[in-house]
Amino acid sequence: MVKADTVTPVYGKDRVLVFRLFEERTKKGGAKLALQTKHTWKYEAKSDSTETKDGNINSPATASATLEIEAISSLDEVNEMLRDAVLKSKMLEVWDINLADKRSDNKYGAMYARGYLQSWEVPSEIGKLGEIKTTMNVDQLPVEGEATLTQEQQSAIQYAFADTNQVQVTG
Repeated sequence: MVKADTVTPVYGKDRVLVFRLFEERTKKGGAKLALQTKHTWKYEAKSDSTETKDGNINSPATASATLEIEAISSLDEVNEMLRDAVLKSKMLEVWDINLADKRSDNKYGAMYARGYLQSWEVPSEIGKLGEIKTTMNVDQLPVEGEATLTQEQQSAIQYAFADTNQVQVTG
């Protein structure tokens, strides 16, 4: 049983998605999707029901997972890569990293999955920012572990504190 004083709420703002094309896993690190607004993991296990003379019996099904993603559209490399992955049916890797779950230096609690985006929707509405909506069909099920965030990746998540002194440019 979990004690009430050890329960820590999970805030959506602390969960970020990092993507990479599966084919580039030996060449590149993952990159954060900028301006994320929402993502939702959905798990389903639809069981089959068989009618018998004694009543229905259910047979369990294998669970499947999808990841629904929403973000403000931007002209950046990750947006282009994700759109291209839909158009060319390219496998993606995704990490759902919990920034509030720091485990050690640059390591955070995370979920990892592979799969394919099934759509790419960017509605354009007058007076509003364009918002990407897409769903990723996940192969098998996501797995939990630890993900590394480099200093560069952390900078993409939050800019660093800057002092009031004049910035010195070198090089």
